[in-house]
Amino acid sequence: MPLTCLALPSMSFPLRPAALLLAASALLAACGGGGDGTPPPDLTPTAITAQAGASQPGTVNTAVAAAPAVRVSTRDGAPVPGIAITFAVVSGGGSVGGASTSTTTTTNAAGVATVGGWTLGNTVGEQRLSARSPGLPEVSFSAMAAPAPGTGVLERSAGSEGQSATIGSAVAVVPAVRVRDAAGAPLAGVTVNFAVTAGAGSVQNASAVSDTTGLASAGRWTLGSAAGTHTMQASASGFAPTVFSATALASGAPTFTRSVWLGGLAAPWDIAFAPDGAVLYTERSRGLSVRTAAGTTRPLFRPADFVAQDQSGMLGLAFDPEFASNRTLYVFMASQAGGATDNRIVRLVVNADYTATGSRLDIVTGIAYAGGAHSGGRIRFGPGGLLYITTGDNRTGSVPQAPGVLGGKVLRVTRDGAAAGGNNAPVGVDARVFTLGHRNPQGLAFRPEGTATPGRPYLCEHGPGNHDEVTPLAAGGNGGWDPRPTGSPARCPDGSANGYCGYNGSNMTDTARFPNALRPAWTTGSASQGMSGCGFVQGPAWRDWNGALAVALLSGRRVEILRLNADGTSATNTRLLDTLNERIRLVTPGPDGALWVLTDGKTGGDEIWRLEPGR
Repeated sequence: MPLTCLALPSMSFPLRPAALLLAASALLAACGGGGDGTPPPDLTPTAITAQAGASQPGTVNTAVAAAPAVRVSTRDGAPVPGIAITFAVVSGGGSVGGASTSTTTTTNAAGVATVGGWTLGNTVGEQRLSARSPGLPEVSFSAMAAPAPGTGVLERSAGSEGQSATIGSAVAVVPAVRVRDAAGAPLAGVTVNFAVTAGAGSVQNASAVSDTTGLASAGRWTLGSAAGTHTMQASASGFAPTVFSATALASGAPTFTRSVWLGGLAAPWDIAFAPDGAVLYTERSRGLSVRTAAGTTRPLFRPADFVAQDQSGMLGLAFDPEFASNRTLYVFMASQAGGATDNRIVRLVVNADYTATGSRLDIVTGIAYAGGAHSGGRIRFGPGGLLYITTGDNRTGSVPQAPGVLGGKVLRVTRDGAAAGGNNAPVGVDARVFTLGHRNPQGLAFRPEGTATPGRPYLCEHGPGNHDEVTPLAAGGNGGWDPRPTGSPARCPDGSANGYCGYNGSNMTDTARFPNALRPAWTTGSASQGMSGCGFVQGPAWRDWNGALAVALLSGRRVEILRLNADGTSATNTRLLDTLNERIRLVTPGPDGALWVLTDGKTGGDEIWRLEPGR
């Protein structure tokens, strides 16, 4: 063993977490890994899980009993020390680590990071905290905040939260509260005050006295003249105040109502609408299910070879263009059927009453898979009946630009899985590749008829800690993502020597290395917002949004409505659903004219929503 292996190399402290991991890896490499010729352990963090305090009761304005904690581990379950974790208040108005709404700490030798206390705010009901680190899934913590002992609660009426209306107009559901005592019984005769706190609108009733059922109504709430989030507060002596929020939309924008179509789900990922009224949907770890037109819900497909790990599992779903006659559908799933786990496209036939599937044929296999990381996974049929497939880079630097690897690409194939004509794949690249050089594209949609570029595919792609991108695609194009270190010795843009520069200052569209790279039409800017599924808004009831692209954001906890210019190369954006503080996996149009929305990681179970435009 070389003498340098007997002591740590000279270094200055404190080191950044990434530098600490790099130093540890370098030392292990210098010492021949484990000292017996074995390679050094892979210290790349791939999983983050709640270690303590995931769901607990609490009291308003009081610290929770168990401080929330997370554990970061490698693909093999080994702890990863020195990883920066940011704990941030999502809802409820409390604080962490003192008086701040966010605090950052690092994982210890056991891979555990613990927040220095979570004090709940004055909102009665569910309050939420998130734990985040670039490149890892977000972990959500919840606490059900009870009123302080001896006090009651002002409970928001159903449907009165998270509404929208055009600027200068009233919301559809009148805001009201139900006054309850500490035991939950309704209280009559309590004076409740209502006041606009943001948005400069007006409220009909400045005060109201609760009736025998405990109900007190604000009457008409008219939003102000500025687009954005507006709020109103209900307060009463001896009670914690309750805040209502609504989104004011610019003139010409549609109004809509939101309803929960289905709840109790676990990470729903995609949805498809059959012509007979049945709706099929995937859940990442549960497989494929159906809700029939009669309202019966049942599982349909979860084969023995199915694998659910990290971000992978049962993902994309698409009906054959001739489903009404051939009953054929397609899913993107992780499978161990070939021995080593891969991602693949499976073709199925479902029977007439949606009780069974058969005639399975795996039409595309060997799509890159690495521990469930960055699998992409959206599938959609485009013009000409061709199937488009988005695949991820697996957090592996070489994958996006590798000519023979099906990861980090958009594939375009026939219904049998053969390469489509006109893909224009570069020389040496697999003929099924339509575009290459992508990171983790989870959204794909085709611009509708009536626009200047009908049928053009738009890719919605999760960025590397900075710009998420919406990009119009062209056959043979390169997205410009190449997260390999460069130079001698090889380094990432931030100077680190990781083999994957996915979180180290790399540009997702690297025009210096790829001058002809596909240019995005819109990005989230300097911070990644967790871009996922997208779909084009369609129908005159959506007014100025008809033909716009709706994009789901996970860590951004909202939907963006992007109104593209005539040639589709730039866009203006409108935020939507941001007052609900929910991670959004997918937004897509349904045959009923509504926008359908899938949540991700919602406390109490995920949901599928319908956004129905005003008529």
